[in-house]
Amino acid sequence: MSHSGRKKTFIDAKVQGALVRRMVLHWFAFIGVASLVAFCLQVLSDPFRPLEVHVRQLWWTHGPFLMVLFFMLPVFIVDTIKLSHRFAGPIFRLRGVFRSLASGEQFQPLKFRDMDFWQELADDFNRMVERLRGDRGGSPSTTSGSDVDSLGEPAVAR
Repeated sequence: MSHSGRKKTFIDAKVQGALVRRMVLHWFAFIGVASLVAFCLQVLSDPFRPLEVHVRQLWWTHGPFLMVLFFMLPVFIVDTIKLSHRFAGPIFRLRGVFRSLASGEQFQPLKFRDMDFWQELADDFNRMVERLRGDRGGSPSTTSGSDVDSLGEPAVAR
């Protein structure tokens, strides 16, 4: 069963949530350090002015930039979730296939969406499952003759 488009973007709260929390933490750390540096430079430019004058001047010079950064935070969060979906989604899908195979359900070849990461993982997984199914059935699906053993190696005359 191939999913060409997932309906949910936030599908793995543990992984995607950790990425979003880390991104927000880094964002706030950046804003804090940048604000502190800007404030220190403002005070050092004229250390004899009162502190409230420095704060007011800092707000007028850097406030618009700070406001833009705060309004951009939701955009950063949504973009992080969308990007993480491209690798969390395939792993989520792979886990589902593992569970269905473990419960004895019929194997449906694994296919990820075109924009997902790890396309080769799906191909390798499908080949592995087909190979294991072929080995259990007594005749590997990738070979047609008896000149190859169950591991795909040339058979040695006995």
